[in-house]
Amino acid sequence: MTLRHVVTWKVAGDTEQERDAIKSEFRDRLLSLPPQIDVIRSFEVGLNDAGAADNFDVVLVSEFDDEDALQQYIVHPVHQEVVAFVRANTVGRAGVDYIL
Repeated sequence: MTLRHVVTWKVAGDTEQERDAIKSEFRDRLLSLPPQIDVIRSFEVGLNDAGAADNFDVVLVSEFDDEDALQQYIVHPVHQEVVAFVRANTVGRAGVDYIL
């Protein structure tokens, strides 16, 4: 079984420049996770480059062996550090987890 975990966020920020800086740091922090958390099987981060202003800004598409592996990822201390940054710098989140 493979479980795909997809999350997208709308970043905070008063200016486009501020939002772009947050998006870049967001991407860098997320991409630091796979080398540190061995239950991650696949991990892709994308930044919204075009489209409507109401589009979400950042997307994460990741895969895990099963629900237990996803839960290990969620509670991992390194992931929790990124979560703190995310919560402080976003105004919206949507997610879905599904079995491939």
